[in-house]
Amino acid sequence: MRDIFLVVAVFIGLGFTLRFPFVGILLWVWFSIMSPHEEAFGFSQTLPLNFAIAIVTAVSWLVSKEPKRFPVHRVTVLLLVFLAWTTFNSFFAYAPDFSWPYWDRVWRIFALGFMISCLATNRVRVEAILWCAAISLMYYGVKGGIFTIATGGAYRVYGPPATIIGDNNQLALALLMVLPLMEYLRSTVASKLLSKILLGCMVLIGVSVLGSYSRGAYIGMAVLALFAVAQSKRKVVYFLAIGSFAIAALFLMPQSFHDRVDTIGSANSDASVQGRWMAWQVATRYAWDHFPFGAGFYAPQLRSIFNYYFPGESIHAAHSIYFQVLGEHGFIGLTLYLGLLIVAALCFRRLARLKLQNTDADWIHRLSQLCFSGIVAFGVGGAALSMAYYDLFIIIICLIPPLTLIAEAAIKKKRNDQSATVARNLQIDISPGENDMHGKHPSPL
Repeated sequence: MRDIFLVVAVFIGLGFTLRFPFVGILLWVWFSIMSPHEEAFGFSQTLPLNFAIAIVTAVSWLVSKEPKRFPVHRVTVLLLVFLAWTTFNSFFAYAPDFSWPYWDRVWRIFALGFMISCLATNRVRVEAILWCAAISLMYYGVKGGIFTIATGGAYRVYGPPATIIGDNNQLALALLMVLPLMEYLRSTVASKLLSKILLGCMVLIGVSVLGSYSRGAYIGMAVLALFAVAQSKRKVVYFLAIGSFAIAALFLMPQSFHDRVDTIGSANSDASVQGRWMAWQVATRYAWDHFPFGAGFYAPQLRSIFNYYFPGESIHAAHSIYFQVLGEHGFIGLTLYLGLLIVAALCFRRLARLKLQNTDADWIHRLSQLCFSGIVAFGVGGAALSMAYYDLFIIIICLIPPLTLIAEAAIKKKRNDQSATVARNLQIDISPGENDMHGKHPSPL
């Protein structure tokens, strides 16, 4: 029944996409982030629904009256260059047949980002994308939070299988990234009831992150909490709320949770951390040995490469977005990726500092602040996870070009309105003097 409902919903959505290309963007975001077919458990898992959505959306956009101008921005240029380099690097991959299928998935994520940069032309569309992304991850976060409470935190929370967020660590980082987006949406809703529902969902997502037993996510959560306090006008309220949540977690979570947290400071005796350390060495040494190329998408975790540097050891994934990119695409790829992260963060900071008060784009200030927090959380939490090309990260940074255009248009309109107001005031001030002198000769005195 789930499969039938899902397929029918997709086909209805595609019908609207033929008339309104942006509907296809929302479908694409939904499938890209939530992977709803993985929750259907039937024949829909074998159907290329995401590919069909992408094709119909692209064709509909090309034949529609939507603007076709690609936003040339630092972010989109860096994304294009990074994609070009990873494509070129894949021709020199250690095992091309192994890496190309992963490249095929990555370029589709980037394609979604580029389409968002073209079609997110106003506030309604931007917030529609945010709602779609938030609800998609809210489903797993709320479910995971309820599961953690029901089991007393005795079991780990996992995401949908066969997806990039199927692992407990990766799901936790994805949930951390969506929290700032949910806070923005909560601040925009007019209904107090809906605002409280969203707040409750955010609390459950926080509980779900605790139930993931992800040490990297715990560090990311701490960083996110600091940003929340720093950016809020009600710092005391936020500090007390976050403190209460932390104290409740310490007292209510089982001993296994405390044991997991304690291993953060015992890297030398933790087998998982030691495995990551070896994986980071494999990535670095391969990049040096094969400069300027890397091993190709996900190739550094192949046994033939890993055991070449560490014979007889069990293979490990990079567990770091930075070493993942280094091992897969070399030092050039890492430089481009770091540049993308830094530029995206700086762009959001710039947008947050623009003087948008008394304009139609004043909402961009708060959104940019929270997106900046999400990028920082991704950069910190991602230091221990292999999800460099995560969909939500690409979606968020690809909102920068349209947000910049909206903000610049609002500032230009504000300046024009101010100039027009000054001109009218000058005309009013001058006109009475001219009328008083009409028909009169000036006094010789």
